[in-house]
Amino acid sequence: MNGARPRFSTQVSEVTQARVRATVRGIAQVTNTDYTLSRLVEDALDAYCTAMEAQYHSATPWPVSDHRLRPGARLTG
Repeated sequence: MNGARPRFSTQVSEVTQARVRATVRGIAQVTNTDYTLSRLVEDALDAYCTAMEAQYHSATPWPVSDHRLRPGARLTG
């Protein structure tokens, strides 16, 4: 992998966004590091995928596909 990180976007509620931003700032402060939103999101997604693979797919990753995911419902409020 060459280190390039393509854009990966979704909609997240304002409450969750605020909590995530506060968490990133807090982690950066207590660890005295340049902790980023990208790092938190990647760590969280990796951990969640690992948990779902363990629960539903014999602890093995699902095959990668180039098919697009269907769009989810737009958030309101």
